Amino acid sequence: MDKKTAKIILDLNQFDSPLEAYEYQLFKLRNFILTNPIIPKVLYAKTKKSEQLEQAAKNFIEIDYSSSSYELKELIGEHLYDKFIIYEKNKSLIKSNLSKHLSSRNIQYGIEQLFTNLHMWSEELENIDTSEARDVPLTKEMDVLTLHESLKMNKIKVEPMSQELLAEFKRIKLLASSIIKS
Repeated sequence: MDKKTAKIILDLNQFDSPLEAYEYQLFKLRNFILTNPIIPKVLYAKTKKSEQLEQAAKNFIEIDYSSSSYELKELIGEHLYDKFIIYEKNKSLIKSNLSKHLSSRNIQYGIEQLFTNLHMWSEELENIDTSEARDVPLTKEMDVLTLHESLKMNKIKVEPMSQELLAEFKRIKLLASSIIKS
């Protein structure tokens, strides 16, 4: 990538230094990931943006390649509720580690881990028939506390799952199916 293109990508005219521009762009990217639902198509674009920012910054500064390294816990348990708790703990671990290092590589690794976690959660939902569940927008995730309470009540009362819960599971399955296997 040439310097002229790199300047445009980093929006250098808005900052005092290339490092400041690069870190600001990474900060925006990381905050987007931390505050938005996991939508693979969107996060693939954010991965490409992260790679592009790294390439642009290489023209001006020494790049920090630091990245967190951690393993996600397997989603084990007798009930979906138990597995959901681990899924959420994994998500929290990922987001916590995204906050530790402001680097392109750490953002990319965090996105990969979000995909892995989503895929594991989706696998736990495979045997649940969601064919009759209503479609919900992929970008509209169920409130985590509502989902938590619904699964908890389902575990305690062992009742059929609500339509709202089935719709959320259908959304998760669709999202996970859009993850490109590399």
